[in-house]
Amino acid sequence: MFIKPFKVKSNNQLKGTERKKLCQEILAAYPMLTDEETQQLVPKKEAISVMKIITYGGQLGKVYCAAKIPVFFQLDSLHSALLPTIYTLWHHPNLLRVFTTRLPVVSKLASGADLMLPGVVVKEPVTLYSFGKLPKGTPVSIDTEDNKAAVAVGLTARSSEDMYMSGGHGKCVEILHVIGDMLCQLGKPPVRPNLGPLDMESNNDKLESTEQVNENIDKPVADAMNDLEICDNSTLETECPCEENTDVTRIDETEEMESVVAEQPEIVVDPVQEMDNLLEYCFLKACKKSVKSSDLPMLVSNFSKNHLLAACPPDRNIDIKRSRYKKLSVFLAEMKAKGVINTSVTKGVESLLSIKFDHPLLKELVILEEPAPPSEPVVSNTAVVSECYRVTADVVPVLSKFRYEKGDVMKRAEIRKCFTEYVKAENLQDGKMLKLNPQLAGIMKTKADQETITMEDGINKFIGRMTHMHEVTLAGNKLLHTGKLEPIDMRVTVRSGGKKVTLVNNLETFGINSKEFSKECQIIGASATITDEPGKKTPSVLVQGNQILYVYKLLTEKYQIKKTYIRGLEFAPKKQGSQKK
Repeated sequence: MFIKPFKVKSNNQLKGTERKKLCQEILAAYPMLTDEETQQLVPKKEAISVMKIITYGGQLGKVYCAAKIPVFFQLDSLHSALLPTIYTLWHHPNLLRVFTTRLPVVSKLASGADLMLPGVVVKEPVTLYSFGKLPKGTPVSIDTEDNKAAVAVGLTARSSEDMYMSGGHGKCVEILHVIGDMLCQLGKPPVRPNLGPLDMESNNDKLESTEQVNENIDKPVADAMNDLEICDNSTLETECPCEENTDVTRIDETEEMESVVAEQPEIVVDPVQEMDNLLEYCFLKACKKSVKSSDLPMLVSNFSKNHLLAACPPDRNIDIKRSRYKKLSVFLAEMKAKGVINTSVTKGVESLLSIKFDHPLLKELVILEEPAPPSEPVVSNTAVVSECYRVTADVVPVLSKFRYEKGDVMKRAEIRKCFTEYVKAENLQDGKMLKLNPQLAGIMKTKADQETITMEDGINKFIGRMTHMHEVTLAGNKLLHTGKLEPIDMRVTVRSGGKKVTLVNNLETFGINSKEFSKECQIIGASATITDEPGKKTPSVLVQGNQILYVYKLLTEKYQIKKTYIRGLEFAPKKQGSQKK
């Protein structure tokens, strides 16, 4: 229920009367609590707030918090039943009927799974009352064999009788709230206490007293269960012959895969520790495989977005708030203390300065995932226009040092990089000023007595000696155009008979096929043909009627042509209201 984030509609602090009403509801729902214990749950000196929420599944509910720690929650789908959180159950473990499971199952519950019958720890021999006397939908809590502190809260998926009759198969508890979920992320939740190992004998005695509270939930079902209790014990013994044994075992664990992980060593699986391990693994993987020394220094925000999250295995998700660090800066501080990295903070912005690539943690790291096969490039239907420049004879003396020849096409960033490296190699830069040697002075054609120029002006003058071009990429095809790029021209003209037509020119300049474009224009029911206009180098598309708005929408939405490369929108038909004005 709370595995995925929920939306908070409102968050208000309770007034005195509302606080008293909440205490009355708690006492009514859980009469085993004393007034003093209720006051401890809702302390007068602490701020008590109520949040109205909408779960990820769209259910409405409320969460009551004391000192920013959730203590009770309600869901409208459960007829506003007041349910305790695991934090409340840590102080009052006997508020709900308890089911016990094993530690490896907790990680499955934290991932969104429900508790299945094979995962429930019961006392042998299994009888009709091994699962209590509970109707379907009874609120219950779940703890583990080694610790009586609750790890989850849920509702019974079936009655106790049905659990017994199912032969140890199927669902037992539908989980609503589990340790490590989004409800636990409110405020600064405490650490799960160690209440000691499970005592089956004393636990069963406490459950009997708890069941008396649950009998009022569904009286007819409780009466039916009481009738079953009158049955002769000897009959039950013949139907289920079992030797007397006090050992705790699982029920038919090997028969169904749907319930629980198969038999394995007792390994403590803590969701918080699991997230810590994932975070450290992805961090070390990013430092070892993704980040290069030339990329440093780097903003921590860029490292997290482009490297740390990208290193996460495809079937996992990094959520730092679910780790013990809560913040990336805290985790990086620990990695810095171990000597893996070095960071600095300037005006509140943290940067990654260096990485010790020969650190033992990086050397000993084993990458678990196989490298993904190279994916085929996706052919885009978007027209991408970018400026570029052709190498001319004037600039060849400089660019030839970087293996460029006359006629090669370069982007502005590539030219700037080559020019900067050339200036550094010749030791011509003095701060923001550029010393002109004879070679640069000849290329830029500066005055004879001019010895210096600003670095930015020098780069612009150098690029100005190259041929300005435009590169248009569409569906994997690249088109080069020298000089100014003519935009797509839309015009409305009147033909014979006074009929208006829309002419679209320069489509081929942007790699758009005129025949395909004319077919797309026919979708609106207007005829479209291809014609040759006088003075135009490429064919034009002629569409019947004033279709300026449709053509403009088609160009901007499907072909992603920028507005700056489209001309003629002013010929679009005006609205009737604007015509009257």
